[in-house]
Amino acid sequence: MKKMKMRHLRFPVQLTLAALLLPFLAACSKTNKVTIYATARSGGWLWARSESGVKKEPVEAGGYAVLRKVYDLEKKPKLAVDLGNWFGETPEGYLSKGAAAAACMNAVPYSVSALGPEDLTLSPSDLEKLVSASSFTILASNLYLRNNKKPAFIKSQQLLSAGGAKFGFMAVTVMDPEKFNVQRYLPNYKFEKESYEIERSLKALKDGGARVIVLLLGINPKKQAGGNFYASFLAKLPRLDLVITDDPGLKKTLRVNKTWVVSAPARLLSAARIELSIEPDTGRLVKTEAKNILLDKAGYGEDLAALDVVNRQRAAAAKIFSRRVGAVAADIRRSEGSVSPLGNFTADCVKRWARSNAAIINNSVLGGDLLKGPVTTGDLYRVLPFDTSVVFVKIRGEDLERAIEKTIPLGISVSGMEIAMQGPAVDRLVIEGSPVRPGHIYRIAVPDAIVNDNDYSLLSSATEFANSRRFLREVLGWCFSRQAVTPKPDLNRITRNE
Repeated sequence: MKKMKMRHLRFPVQLTLAALLLPFLAACSKTNKVTIYATARSGGWLWARSESGVKKEPVEAGGYAVLRKVYDLEKKPKLAVDLGNWFGETPEGYLSKGAAAAACMNAVPYSVSALGPEDLTLSPSDLEKLVSASSFTILASNLYLRNNKKPAFIKSQQLLSAGGAKFGFMAVTVMDPEKFNVQRYLPNYKFEKESYEIERSLKALKDGGARVIVLLLGINPKKQAGGNFYASFLAKLPRLDLVITDDPGLKKTLRVNKTWVVSAPARLLSAARIELSIEPDTGRLVKTEAKNILLDKAGYGEDLAALDVVNRQRAAAAKIFSRRVGAVAADIRRSEGSVSPLGNFTADCVKRWARSNAAIINNSVLGGDLLKGPVTTGDLYRVLPFDTSVVFVKIRGEDLERAIEKTIPLGISVSGMEIAMQGPAVDRLVIEGSPVRPGHIYRIAVPDAIVNDNDYSLLSSATEFANSRRFLREVLGWCFSRQAVTPKPDLNRITRNE
């Protein structure tokens, strides 16, 4: 009987203990929620536009006014972040050098943004103006000037609070995912090794009390990060809680050891909504859930204050872009087979303006076609989107020949010269009607990209060079001002015999 009584007693005791533990267990399982909205590579797309392929029927989507509406509807504590490359895809972006995007981002408002390689086509002085126009923090942890000094107007890390949690943000750019942790040089800047700068920023953030560490990881838009990149990259770093990247190849959230990796969508058609679960007692990130939200104009509407900012930027750009600068008698295409008529035409303009023996244009600077009829300022920005300036180069004949052999495969157009290739070698090079003379110094006008890019060898061969500080599109505008109608240029300047 005693044993039976003990058995009967044990069950109520267990129930009592469970009842006592339930509040404690519930408190332990409860987490605070914080939402991060992340965008990337907006490229100067400021307003909603018609898009096909995102739904069965074309839909009006995207833009900062819709994003602001979505952001306001979020009930949880929140932050908005961007991965950079603000203005490289639209004339509105080029014209304002990112200022239009910054004004619209201020209206959301964003909390922090990284910088992308396309943003760094700006000179340091123009970049400083852009940073000054931004109400949010701009981060570039591994960015330096060419003189090895940090830009004083850009931060390496930032502490932010949301939902009772203390976040530490930093940002790095990887120019080549296959060869990361290597110094990389741009015309006005350089990227230091990522791991070194991450360790420095991480220490500063931890010392400042950050409990959740977030890395904004930019990938060069011209490169793809492979499936094994994140495991290899993170293996060389101290532990991070969350990585937000602009890598379009990353289709779903990754968990690499204890780090979550989430991708933000491009072109401001969608935004990534990243919900973080954080332990209230420790401030530790315990769970991440992410999904992309289509910025559907019909579904969410547009915030009127943000829309007013967008429309003012749109009107200012339209007024400038509508100015007529000239006309063309026939279409001048960026590409016709293996030849670029627009490249040839641009090279002719540069040669005439520079009064040089010849001109070389790398076709990668060209952004579109010039169509028959009036040509406006907007057309100039569209076909020459980057702030590429003209450089005067002096080079010996034999060095020019070797440089052309290395440059031809990358795609060039020329003026004032004729090139006959026999396989990979120059068989005949003629400048201004005469064969090139070894030892003779020639004056060649080229875009600064040819001088600064490591893929081209012109700078290493030059005896002298000087930057004109005039943009290619300004020179193209000068050519239109010299004649009412521009004829279509001839095509056969480079011949190949394989």
